[in-house]
Amino acid sequence: MPELPEVETVRRDIEAVYIGDRLQSVEVSGPRTVRRHPAPLLRQIEGLVLTRTARWGKYLMLDWSGGRRLVVHLRMSGQLRHATEGSELVAHTHAVLRFARAGELRFVDPRTFGELFIPGTSGTPGTSGTPGTPGGPADAELAHMGPDALQVGAAHLAALFAGHRAPLKALLTDQRVVAGIGNIYADEICFAAGVRPDRAGRDVSRGQVRRLAAATLEVLGRAIEARGSTLADRRYCDLYGRPGSFQDQHCVYARAGAPCKTCGRPVERAGFGARRAYLCRRCQR
Repeated sequence: MPELPEVETVRRDIEAVYIGDRLQSVEVSGPRTVRRHPAPLLRQIEGLVLTRTARWGKYLMLDWSGGRRLVVHLRMSGQLRHATEGSELVAHTHAVLRFARAGELRFVDPRTFGELFIPGTSGTPGTSGTPGTPGGPADAELAHMGPDALQVGAAHLAALFAGHRAPLKALLTDQRVVAGIGNIYADEICFAAGVRPDRAGRDVSRGQVRRLAAATLEVLGRAIEARGSTLADRRYCDLYGRPGSFQDQHCVYARAGAPCKTCGRPVERAGFGARRAYLCRRCQR
């Protein structure tokens, strides 16, 4: 479930606590957590200092002295949690990074879809480059990713949508097209832009593309300020186990039957192909 705002919240939390601290040890108890390569390879970062954090879409990158990088993908239920050394492990803790001063950084993942990996060790040659260019992150394992959603302007979106018959929501949530947007924020962005999520990409007008680009920055920015969205399943929390609050600002997502906050018409949950989306048919065209 964690999308760009949730991952960015966790990234900022980690940066505030662990930057400049030395990693003493890594312990992995969940084999699926390191399924890209053998667990002992994570020991490559033992003894190194965390120098930088970065994010591309829903991927979190932890950069270490010596040019090493650890990539974290939370996927559906993954959490990164701060803990004091020796404190009781919560259920579904699959990896523990123990730092010299800041305590432990624990990876908790009930559904085990999340993962940790070191680029260049999973069978594909890679480098620990720095994300931030329009081409995406330099790590070979992430080369399939589209531009980060916070870096996409109207011209880029227009080029991405051009000629596509796929529905707008399918394009917005395709990480090869735009990185970082999932079901929650695709619906909220479409509503904020006044565009139907089932409109074909090729049928989105120039004016609608401009509104979508502006809505992407506005919605994601507000969600980051609110420290993300925590839904009823409570799968997302920040580094300290606290929920986000942007769910209180949702205009359409998970609000089927509730009145639209703009016009009062009931919000609908509509299906198109294998996709589902929440929308207001009066406010979105």
